[in-house]
Amino acid sequence: MHLISVQKEAVQDFTQTRWDTYRTNLQRWLHLQGESKEIAETFKHCVDINFDNIPEDAGFHATCYRRFIDKKRLVAAEKRVTQTPGEPGAADTDSVSTLSTSETPRKKLRSRTGLPVASAGHVLPVLCIICKKVDKYINVGGKRQKDTLSQATSLSAGLLQEAAEMKEDFSILLHIKDKDCVALEVRYHKTCYRDYTRFLSKTASKAEEENEPAFDASYKIFCERVIRQRLIVNHEVLKMNQLRRMFLNTVKKHEDLDASNYRQDKLKRRLTCDFPQLVFHCPAKRNICELVFVETLSAENLLDKLPQPSGTETTTEASETCTLIPS
Repeated sequence: MHLISVQKEAVQDFTQTRWDTYRTNLQRWLHLQGESKEIAETFKHCVDINFDNIPEDAGFHATCYRRFIDKKRLVAAEKRVTQTPGEPGAADTDSVSTLSTSETPRKKLRSRTGLPVASAGHVLPVLCIICKKVDKYINVGGKRQKDTLSQATSLSAGLLQEAAEMKEDFSILLHIKDKDCVALEVRYHKTCYRDYTRFLSKTASKAEEENEPAFDASYKIFCERVIRQRLIVNHEVLKMNQLRRMFLNTVKKHEDLDASNYRQDKLKRRLTCDFPQLVFHCPAKRNICELVFVETLSAENLLDKLPQPSGTETTTEASETCTLIPS
């Protein structure tokens, strides 16, 4: 939502009131003219996103936000729209500088010719849309190398949009869903893209015995109440053996069946296939159970939500787990 040049201004989180105000003004700007209309066109899908579903990284610069919801600018833009195209003032006069330059054209300097306009609001920032970073270093053959940013060459950025939809990753869908990723100049690190979309190229395992019960009815209830609500929505961190116990209890409660022979590895395979956004982390120490959490969970929140066994185990578990989460 960049409307003016801001330097070193902190990005603020949306509150319920500010998000609702932003969406209201977004709808108004869609029917007007000016640079704010371009912003509104880019983020018009936000109109349908409720406050509870906005991505964690959604934020704004206070200066840009104030300018976008400025009532005087909105009223002036609405007056311009009501004027006929032939009348003075019907042209786009969203900024004062545009008026002044129309009267006294600025002398074009040789050094400025051919330079692109830097304030194009419809182009995404030059950073990886997956890890939200510009620089990333990887080890290749024992040497530390920089993983350069690649730019999308297809409308849906290859498999990126499909993967984001299956993972319900609104931090990415907010920017690219039903949009031209080439025009938006979507960028990503090759390793980030490979890891993010890897699950789409995996073939589902069919090695399960045909006569082995699947408890589909209980599994559906378990996924809705535990996986979606607790792991994905509430961002909890649960142990794999804890998830298995919850599933067995669900089967007993809703189907009155004994599922004690249902293996933990089979439950993990089903969850991996149905919820690719889940991370299954096995700590190096064998006495620490496998942890399950959503991949969008930040390192700071992960530390707060880790299960609390013993003091030394918690410290080891936290330090090992956080190496998987980008800071």
